[in-house]
Amino acid sequence: MYKQEQLISEPLYPYIEPHPWEIALFKSKPVRRLKHLSHFGGASFLSPVVHSRYEHTVGVWKLTARYFPNDLELRVAALLHDIGHLPFSHAMEEALGFNHHKLTEQYILEQEVSAILQEANIDPKVVVSLLNKPTAITGIGNILGLDHLDSFLRDTYMAGQISRLPRDLLGDIQCSPDGIETTLDTGNYLLQLILADHKLFLSPTMVAVDRLLAEAVKLHWGKITEHNREEFAQMTDADVLAILAASPSSKARELLKIIHYEPYRIKINSDKTGKGYPISIRKIYSKVPLCSGSPLTEYSEEARHVLQNLKDLAFDLELILEP
Repeated sequence: MYKQEQLISEPLYPYIEPHPWEIALFKSKPVRRLKHLSHFGGASFLSPVVHSRYEHTVGVWKLTARYFPNDLELRVAALLHDIGHLPFSHAMEEALGFNHHKLTEQYILEQEVSAILQEANIDPKVVVSLLNKPTAITGIGNILGLDHLDSFLRDTYMAGQISRLPRDLLGDIQCSPDGIETTLDTGNYLLQLILADHKLFLSPTMVAVDRLLAEAVKLHWGKITEHNREEFAQMTDADVLAILAASPSSKARELLKIIHYEPYRIKINSDKTGKGYPISIRKIYSKVPLCSGSPLTEYSEEARHVLQNLKDLAFDLELILEP
């Protein structure tokens, strides 16, 4: 049997003592399912960033509990914020017309999670309300929040791109209800990590793999209907891969083979021929930490330069598969 320390073990931050009902939530099916969803989506096939949404969830919960130890509803919101994600995370959401925020609300209000919360005298509707408005988890306005802070630290840690361990950074990082506040030097360092992470997961080849996965799913399932919508939403990455591997659609099986074994066939064209799959990134993350009560960009030319570099990552290209 797992000890509770093993249940919430991850390498980035110091141990946080959980409440018994938090352990019950970590053991629940909606949260355990996150262990089987890649945080990096299809990019996990091509990069060293292979952690699941479960480790990310533990990280966001740890950070929230560190900075807001007595705000039980916010701790719950951090723990449950990702339970509505689809297989391969964002890779499928837009292509198939899902909204993981709505699914998260649904799963919080369903029996298993709702019963745990009510036993702890926590109103599930209050948790849903917290997840539907800006908080320290999301960051308010243009301020970096705890959710993305963990993503950027965890992704770059897995990619071998950090020079300062996350647990060593925490002494320089505070969190107000508006979001992250830190020193000038650490703030600039965090922005460099944000840029490095974006360069990896928004690289055209990584985006192309997500597109191919979504195409394979559409080829197999056709239009996602109300009949199979709920079933698909609760699948894991492995469920989807097994179904695609045995799909009656030869094209779906071919795309999966390329993703698994032949990614070298992926070619990115800057000139659109109309013969491939369009891929694009237009919206780029632009939140920053606070420094002395104001956004870091008000103090740092380096921070302003990083934000411009982030904007320059946007693209509108075409994916071609070579023979």
